Formats: sequence, structure tokens, C-alpha cells
Amino acid sequence: MSKLLQLPATISKINTMAKGSLRLQIDTQEDLTPEKMQNVLSNYDKYGWFCFMVDKNIKEEDVLELPELPKKDEAENKSPSQRFHDRLFVYYKSSHTDTTKFRSFYEETLDKLGQMYLDKIN
Repeated sequence: MSKLLQLPATISKINTMAKGSLRLQIDTQEDLTPEKMQNVLSNYDKYGWFCFMVDKNIKEEDVLELPELPKKDEAENKSPSQRFHDRLFVYYKSSHTDTTKFRSFYEETLDKLGQMYLDKIN
């Protein structure tokens, strides 16, 4: 098991993303030592597990037996429908602040798009 990185921090910003995921902004609460800074920087853009606990240090035993994460290349191989979903979400988010209604917008858009092609046949 790789060494557990622990830093006093605050979740300072949360954005909703596609497919019910979140983007978190984490602000550390101390001046980082060069070693801790290097540890954080060496993990940039890597998949891993985010653990957050209030008022207690996390022990490595607390995070044992986590399932394997997919390799980044596998996660980026999206189907055409997944890419369409993600692009439509970006469009929707550009004009809507409440993203909780995206699912119904997505389903309505798919229905309209499908109907448009059926109408071309007739």
C-alpha cells in the first residue's frame, strides 16, 4: 500500500459535474513542507481515493480493501453516447445554474433528436 498523505484542509468549493459527480476544491491549512508539497504534486492528475475526516487522523487501516480503480486510459474510452451526454451537460451548464434538472433535459433532447430523424423519413 502506498503511503497515506494527510494534510489539514478545508473543502472550500464544490461544483456539480456530469453523471452526478462533483469537483472539489481543497485548501490546505498549513504551510506545506517541501516533502508534503512534492507528494501532492507527484499525484497530480492521477486516480486515487479521496478521504476526508473531521477531528480525527485517518489511519491506513481505515482505508484498507478499497476496490481497484480503473486505469485512466480505460476511463477515457467513452462510448459515443457518453461523449454526447458529457457535451450536452457542458451546454446545459452554460445556461442553467441548477443542474439537478439535467436528466430530464437530456431525455427530452434525445427524444426530440430521435423524432427529428424519424420525421425526415416520413
